[in-house]
Amino acid sequence: MLKVILVDDEEPALIHLERLLQNDGRVQITGKYTSAKEALQHLSPEHADIAFLDIGMPEVNGLEAAELIQEKFPSIRIVYVTAYSAYAVEAFELYALDYLLKPVDADRIRKTIDRVLEYMAMSGKHAERTEAAAAAADVITVRCFKRLELVNGVDSREKVKWRTKKAQELFAYLLHLRGAWVTKERLIEKLWREQEQDKAITYLHHSVSRIRHLLREWGAACTVEYEDESYRLPLGGFQTDVDEFEQIVSGSGGLRLADWNKYEYALSLYHGEYYEDHNYEWAETKRLNLQQSYFQLICSMARLELEENKNQEALQRLLRAQEHFPYSDELCRLVMQCYQKLNHAIMVRESYQTFRDTLMNELGVLPEHHTTELYYKLFSAELQ
Repeated sequence: MLKVILVDDEEPALIHLERLLQNDGRVQITGKYTSAKEALQHLSPEHADIAFLDIGMPEVNGLEAAELIQEKFPSIRIVYVTAYSAYAVEAFELYALDYLLKPVDADRIRKTIDRVLEYMAMSGKHAERTEAAAAAADVITVRCFKRLELVNGVDSREKVKWRTKKAQELFAYLLHLRGAWVTKERLIEKLWREQEQDKAITYLHHSVSRIRHLLREWGAACTVEYEDESYRLPLGGFQTDVDEFEQIVSGSGGLRLADWNKYEYALSLYHGEYYEDHNYEWAETKRLNLQQSYFQLICSMARLELEENKNQEALQRLLRAQEHFPYSDELCRLVMQCYQKLNHAIMVRESYQTFRDTLMNELGVLPEHHTTELYYKLFSAELQ
């Protein structure tokens, strides 16, 4: 028999729902409360399989209560009860098993219990598989360069069905904060500032619920945490390509040939800008910082190759880099130095003139003084 709790701030509605459920005969009511706070104080996984929550309660409404329940007791499922049909679809999207519109009748209760029992049966069939996935997951790898991707197993990428772009962006933003707490108000300002406050809160709850559901499906070792009106995504359950990249470049102040494979690996991780395909406004500063780190690693590797007389290797690296950074004076200077070491005076001239023309035609500026000065120095030396 299903164990259920009922939460509604209106006593008559609470009694009405209790009678309907008792008459159905397939549930055991283990608690009824007129406030969500009171229900949360008494709740435990043994206390209930299902929580019937009225949405429009004061202090802690049904949507917020559901979020707190899912945070502490993810096995307890939710059925929303509301007098406002406008909430129905939004409530159902919040990973409730069902929703009931007031006034509730016996036929609708019967259908809800049918749906709950069907869900419980399906959950039982998939429980062993879910537990096995969770045990094997350990840390989930997340790709942040180019586009957001979750990697399950040995580099096998599966497309995540985020349901909404905002749920995807919320996950990306929480990951971006590297385990730091962020207030509900700040999240709304960042992701839903164009929405009315009530709708923004509903969309936030929906997105958090969606992320938690997905992480359970992927067998993640952690989930979105909620405390004191703030959220966070703990770092322990995730490893990102950005983390790997930054760990390598942070220790590459003075490059060593012994660590060359690590530097090449770091470059391979950077197969696009940070969240490039999503174009998140809040990611811009991080995007530029990572781009600069990537650029400096390329230049440092090319300089070391020049020192080791690996001139052709350095040249090829720099020419590839110029495709991504066509306006870089630093790259132009390094390319000219490569051609000078390879005894290609004509290519010193051509590389400089091509760079100068690109700047003039596309930006309306001239190369830096140091670039022009180096050009005349190298080209004159080659002609002597």
